[in-house]
Order: sequence, then C-alpha cells, then structure tokens
Amino acid sequence: MLPLSDTLVLDLTQVIAGPTAGQILGDMGADVIKVEPLGGEHFRPHFGGAWVPSMNRNKRGLALDLRTEGGRDVLMRLVAKADVFMEAFTPGVIDKLGFGWETVSKVNPKLVYASVSGYGQTGPYSSRPGYDPCIQAEVGLIEATGPMDGEMCRVGTAAVDYSTGLACAGGIAFALLARHKTGRGQRLDLSLFDVGVHLMSHWITNHGLTGEDPVRMGTGNSILFPLRVFETRTKPIYIAGTNDPFWKILCKALGCEEWLADPRFVTNEGRVAHRAILEPMMEAHFAEHTCEALLAILLPAGMPCSAVQKVSDLMDNEHAKARGSIVEYDYPGLGPIKAAANPMKLSDAPLEVRRLAPRVGEHTVEIMRGVGYSDAEIAALRESKAVGAP
Repeated sequence: MLPLSDTLVLDLTQVIAGPTAGQILGDMGADVIKVEPLGGEHFRPHFGGAWVPSMNRNKRGLALDLRTEGGRDVLMRLVAKADVFMEAFTPGVIDKLGFGWETVSKVNPKLVYASVSGYGQTGPYSSRPGYDPCIQAEVGLIEATGPMDGEMCRVGTAAVDYSTGLACAGGIAFALLARHKTGRGQRLDLSLFDVGVHLMSHWITNHGLTGEDPVRMGTGNSILFPLRVFETRTKPIYIAGTNDPFWKILCKALGCEEWLADPRFVTNEGRVAHRAILEPMMEAHFAEHTCEALLAILLPAGMPCSAVQKVSDLMDNEHAKARGSIVEYDYPGLGPIKAAANPMKLSDAPLEVRRLAPRVGEHTVEIMRGVGYSDAEIAALRESKAVGAP
C-alpha cells in the first residue's frame, strides 16, 4: 500500500511550487484533485502544452468557477471530506473566495491546510506576489552568482520553486503524522522567501562570522579551493576539493605531489590565500588531459568530481536510466512527455504513473457524483458555467 492511499488532497495551486508538492503526494498514493478555473491554469500553454502534463501526473481534474455560488458549493463539499487543502494565492485572496483557513478548519477540523506564497502569511511583504527569480534576487542568490568580476546571473532553473514544492510535500507529511497523534489538522505557512533564505544557509553563517558578502566567482567559491570547473582537452570537469584530505587525494591521483609538498597549499586557508599562484598551475595541468582520462583516475581514488554535462547528456546518462530519474509517458495530442521522477524513493512505494495529468476539468463529473450531486444537478451547474467538464 502506498503511504498516502486513502488521503484526499485538494490542489488549488498553479505553476511550479504547489503543483510539484501535489505531484509528490499523488506519486505517494494520495487522491489529488487539481482544481482549476474553467479555462485552466495560466501556464497550460507553455512548452507547447506540455507544462501541465509534466507537472501534474497522478491527479484528477476538476474545473470550478469559485466566483459562483455553485462552484463554491462543490469545493466546500469536498473540503468536508478532504485531508489536505493546498492553495497558492496571494494572501487574502483565498479568504475573499470563502476558503480561508479560519473558515475551512471549522468545517473540517482535521484538515491539513497548506498555503504557498511568495512571502508568507505575515510580515511587511506578505501582500506581494512572489516569483522564483524575484526571490533569487531578494535573498542574495543572484548577486552571489556569476563570473568573477562579471555580471550577476539568475540560477539556470527555478531552484526556489522546486525546493518550495519539496518542502511543502514534506511539511504536509509532517502535519498528517502529527494529526495521527492529536486528531487535529493545522496550517502550513510556506513561502518562497523563507525557502530562498534557507538555500543561502552557509553564506548566512559565513556573514555572521566574518561580515562578508559572497563574492561572485563563476563556478568557484571564495572560501574553498579547489572548488570549480576546469577546462580539459574534451569537456570541462568539476573538482570539489572541499577539505584538506580531498586535496591530498587530488594531488596524489594527478601525480602532482609537488603541490602537496608546498607549504603554501597544505591547508584550505593557504590555498585560498595563494589562489593566484596555484590556480594557473592547476589550469595548465587539467588542460593537458581529457576529461575522461581524469575521471578514470580521480573517481577510483575517491575524489569528488564530475564531468560538466548538458541536459541532452543527462537524458542519456546511464545512472539516470538506472535510477529511473526521468520518466516518459505518452500524452494524448502531445506524444511522449518526459519529466523528472519523484526523488523520494521509498522501498514500498515505487514510482508509477497511475494517472496522466488531467485535461481541464477532466474528472469534474466523476468527482461531483462522489460528493452527492445528481446528473441533473451537474448538468445545471455546467449550464450556468459554475463548473466545467470536457
């Protein structure tokens, strides 16, 4: 049995963070209902229509107009039965629709209620809409990223959004676990801002000790060396010499024991202080060899390192294939869809695509029947545009 079987989740979220959390819950066996406006979430057209299919597997689809009494009634009937309610509106919007925490927790005291927002439910920025790149900028991530003496850069993926989705799924699981002990639900207040701050953890600690802001160093790092990409005769290689024992392994494996014997380079502090001397020597050495030859000697020696690859390389990566890290399935009208697999690998809950991502309102009729609506009532609500179904 999957860990969240018999768990009903109402997922009113859109785009990345919330849908990622809902997809993880669905992968783990929950009955996740994706609640959308009649026209669908606003990211449905992205990637040629493949966005929602890639982000919302293992969910059912319900289309409601929550501005109508009929649409609100359908959702409230589901609230009374649900275990989890997920929303990602700007704080205050869901309350105006009649489904704020104070309201629904009275209808269903056992409900776990997850609010995902840009800046959280409290604080001076709480009313602002939040977007991943804006959060990256605000927490110092963009300013810390980019080439040395060059332009700052956004991280090349929605790192804050996806991390927020993972944290949301975990927070919901913790709240469900607590409910087994207390019999009560609770609210999860999760913000992209707080998750972004968490991603800067070691820089926050460093600033507390030294007062220093991060220095942009491309693929490198101002407080550890060698920790960067080096060019080789073939493809680049990343060397993660994060401590002195790894430095010894690196020097011995490369046959460069003169570096190891140099007192200036014995400690990380010394290597950082004398980077201008050591770095060109290392660059010249790596440039003489292929990435493949370097990996062949460094990996068996226990040195953390890797080839620098593109997404196209990842698609054919033997380890990704062995781990099932990427899933592929046919979606009607689009053909093969590839997506990242659930990273949470439980021994008794293997990932299965039990249900393709829903079309807008694909399961509206089925879901409404499940909460007591007659076919005549469903037809009337469809006619009044309170609900939508294909």
